[in-house]
Amino acid sequence: MWLGRSAALLLVAVVAACSDAEDQLSAENARLRAELEQLRAAAGRAAGPAPGADMQLAKPESEVVLALEQQVAALRSEVAREQELRLEREREWLRYTESFGALSAQAGVEAPQFEAQVPASERPVRAAPEPVDLAPFERSKDVLRGLRALFAIEGVRGLDLLEVGAVQTDHAGPVVFRLLDDRGRLAGSLCAQRMRFAGSRSAHTLSIVLEDGYESRGGQRSEFDVDPAQAGERETFGVRRLEFEDIDPLPWLEVAPELFGGVELAAPADDGAWNLTYVRGSVNRLLGVDIERGYFRLKTLGGVVDGVLRDVQLDEFDGRGKLLRRLFADRMRIERRERGVALLLESGASVRGDEKTPFLDGRLRLYLPRADHADWNRAGLPGLTARPSDAARAGPDEPVRD
Repeated sequence: MWLGRSAALLLVAVVAACSDAEDQLSAENARLRAELEQLRAAAGRAAGPAPGADMQLAKPESEVVLALEQQVAALRSEVAREQELRLEREREWLRYTESFGALSAQAGVEAPQFEAQVPASERPVRAAPEPVDLAPFERSKDVLRGLRALFAIEGVRGLDLLEVGAVQTDHAGPVVFRLLDDRGRLAGSLCAQRMRFAGSRSAHTLSIVLEDGYESRGGQRSEFDVDPAQAGERETFGVRRLEFEDIDPLPWLEVAPELFGGVELAAPADDGAWNLTYVRGSVNRLLGVDIERGYFRLKTLGGVVDGVLRDVQLDEFDGRGKLLRRLFADRMRIERRERGVALLLESGASVRGDEKTPFLDGRLRLYLPRADHADWNRAGLPGLTARPSDAARAGPDEPVRD
């Protein structure tokens, strides 16, 4: 309630200030018009021929008139500029009050209302407000403190998290970042309605995904670009991804597991049902059937959980055996398609030379159109069969790494 009364007092003060500024502007306009009339009268007196004057006075008279016209034009431009500045201040105040009202509603604070001074018996009966669940806002305090500490620990510069909003089951928002320059000075802001995280243990990457927001720098506001994956949908919104390399996502998962959407980054690496040596050898044999146009090789396999390969590294080569890139992923699924086979990599990154690029939206699909269904079915690999065969059943081996 204190917040509502403060907002009302602030609104009254700003309205009074705007009224005073408008009165001052009107007085200034009246003064300028009076001064303009005096200048025109002086110009008229100067234009009259003096006794004994010759024709050489015509040139000074024209210069005086031209100077007066230029001064009038400058005064009109200044008045128009002052009016535009006043309108922009009013627009900014309107935007501020609307944002303030939205925050008050989210926090469960009743916005100030002004009523006519009538007897209480004649006032309409106001319905009781619906109870507001403050648990998401209480949780947001802990999340905000934890995330700010992680930004400082990881040495992330240029971003200062100010607000995370309400923490939901798979996102938080609205969120506000301050953008800082290399000297730590304010350079702009980053605002979004929703924020979620994506990360990869094997690739050591963290992605902050901001949705439905904008970036503001130097008074210029630019909306986020719309994700091409949303094309054709009824509701579209802009997306901004902040990618961080060489950051362990597990501490961030411990602070805000809700923002990862339930992804278990710390899940066990192997359920013990599959022989990892057999799985890795069979996958590499099938990937190496057609190598003329390039091929992939499963270099590292950490384990298998519920038919999903965990902690994998795939190397991509061209037809001459030259390494093109390395792919790291927390999970890899083998999917049978109508024609060929697809490898779906999740929560990972692509490394080409010294450049590491996290997967777009946390996923990368490798399509193998020449893969023979019969060969892959006979191999009995995870994801293509429910139970491992005798050869594929786990033995005393450990996860294999080159």
